[in-house]
Amino acid sequence: MPLPPATLSRFYHQLAQQLSAGLTFAQALRAPSSAPAADTLRLSALAEDGLSIPEIIASAGDWLPQNDRPFLAAAARSGRLPRVLVNLAERHAQIAQTRRRVLLACLYPAGVFHLAAVLFPFLRLIDFETGLNWSLSAYLGGLLAILLPVWGGAFLLRVLIRREHPLALALLNILPAIGGYRRHQALADFSFALGNLLESGAPIDHAWLAAGGLARSPRIAAATRTIHACIERGEAPGPHLTALDVFPSEYVARYQTGETTGSLDTTLFSLAEHHQTAANARLTAASMIYPGVLFAAVALLVAWFVISFALQYYGQINSIMDGM
Repeated sequence: MPLPPATLSRFYHQLAQQLSAGLTFAQALRAPSSAPAADTLRLSALAEDGLSIPEIIASAGDWLPQNDRPFLAAAARSGRLPRVLVNLAERHAQIAQTRRRVLLACLYPAGVFHLAAVLFPFLRLIDFETGLNWSLSAYLGGLLAILLPVWGGAFLLRVLIRREHPLALALLNILPAIGGYRRHQALADFSFALGNLLESGAPIDHAWLAAGGLARSPRIAAATRTIHACIERGEAPGPHLTALDVFPSEYVARYQTGETTGSLDTTLFSLAEHHQTAANARLTAASMIYPGVLFAAVALLVAWFVISFALQYYGQINSIMDGM
């Protein structure tokens, strides 16, 4: 399992600093770090045995994300590893910050929902005439009737998303704020990947194909295959981007400018930052919208129970008055 983004960020920063200070790759890996010590020592031994850095990276354990390995391997071949490590460190720091913000936004409404799920089945066992009619099976049945659909639906959606099921991805794409987040995040990931690969010295045709796969967007992947075919014909990508609706007009204009001025990698990093900011803004909006919807649903359930109790209470009072 890959290390958490914050841990990876610290590891990449430390490794970049050590390499920039003149340590060999083997020496840098042997230094204490947040990565698994047993595996870094094993990788250090491989480096001392003469294996190349790309081979060492390919031999790393699951703690090193698969999506980071093409950048690291290409950077090692071109001698630009410290710079790419800094880029990756900053990227993972952004991811960690975004995850913390979303988690904190969801904690309160999730807590309120689970509190309501615990209380509601208990309240349903109260009768104004006979009092509390306690039944463990009835309570647990009511509790599971609330929790199981929510937990099961969340687990199923998570599995389908991780497996990139088309129906799950299509659902996410049409959700308010979430759809916009996914589009901007895919463009940010693609731009970051392409900029790093080009800065690392990877051939542009290989860089386009690899970046398309790392963006985890079927539309971007299809577009990169089209551009790859254009590059193989000896044509520059810029003029062909306008025919691909996956790239916004502003994106196309900035890419073409970077291509013309010879500052494409810098332009791509700027585009990555722009779309990452836009993605974070939409994710922040989603972290307010959907917890708010959940909180509103819980509030409606509370109101329904309160009204039900009030009606039951007044009905009991009326029956007493009628009998007098």
